[in-house]
Amino acid sequence: MSDEYKLIILPEAQKDIRDIIIYIAKELAAPQAALNLQDAFEKEINSLKFKPKRIKTVDEQPWKDAGIRKTRVKKYYIYFLVDDDEMSVKVNAVIYVGRDQTKQMTERKMDEL
Repeated sequence: MSDEYKLIILPEAQKDIRDIIIYIAKELAAPQAALNLQDAFEKEINSLKFKPKRIKTVDEQPWKDAGIRKTRVKKYYIYFLVDDDEMSVKVNAVIYVGRDQTKQMTERKMDEL
């Protein structure tokens, strides 16, 4: 039996990453910074395949009880859920740290995952 978890990046999280990378590359005119950030996202998300529970659950309710966890890449939080039964990690969202996290999580209905 493998200890590797399957990664599932939900469409909302894929859109978050795509929007962030495009914004940095085009609006901020920093294509190399965008590529570097994209690589950092990919590296951190791929690391979740192994021992994803090493990252604690968020402190905010109701997401803590739902098992939502977050990790940080530069100025962004990556939110995810670990499913031991399916041996999967579902990446739900990537949100800029300067935004109201509770509001963003509520709007995304992350407590219903």
